[in-house]
Amino acid sequence: MKLRVSYSELVSGPGFNNRRAEAELEVTVENSADLDKVYQTAWDRVKREVKGQLGKGQDLEDITFPLYPF
Repeated sequence: MKLRVSYSELVSGPGFNNRRAEAELEVTVENSADLDKVYQTAWDRVKREVKGQLGKGQDLEDITFPLYPF
């Protein structure tokens, strides 16, 4: 059986500063008894990847764009 897990997140910052990240993982599960464990592991992994892409430890105020082009 194949199991596909995907997760995405959109973070809105000040002044139209939006960032989006997504991750997807597909695994083959041989034993259906392990399905819950495999799903939880895959879910944790894609969420961790998205958090890393977004740089959750960084402050959104550091990334700014001017409101009017000069």
